[in-house]
Amino acid sequence: MHAFLDNPALALFGLTAAILAIHLILLALWTGTVRVRTKAWVNPEDAKLNKGNNVELDHPDVQRVKRAHQNALENFVPFVAVGLLFALTNPPASGAKAYYFTFLAVRVLHSIFYLWGRQPFRTLCFAVGVLAMLGMGVQVIMAAI
Repeated sequence: MHAFLDNPALALFGLTAAILAIHLILLALWTGTVRVRTKAWVNPEDAKLNKGNNVELDHPDVQRVKRAHQNALENFVPFVAVGLLFALTNPPASGAKAYYFTFLAVRVLHSIFYLWGRQPFRTLCFAVGVLAMLGMGVQVIMAAI
């Protein structure tokens, strides 16, 4: 915990990563909620236990949530790597806040827009998140050379 006090960017990274991890857990829980609502189960044992229908493919609403969850996970992994390395370059707290909170905001918004089926907002949020990660990546590379 002392490392967080010595490096404000590391504390901001920890906060952001924890919120994004909770975001992933919430998407997983939402997948289950939508699955219960549709009563359509791809596993026969789940259909039997929950008195629902056994189906070959997930309900389209369940598929949408799963895609949003998959996308969030695919972006979380590089964020953790690049974001941690960025924090270890000891950047100014203001720069870390800008990158981390921008990424956090657009990833949460991306999930919301994905679940609501709203374009072009979903793509714009994705693009801003990628730009934030690229910006941090460039800063890490510049600090290393």
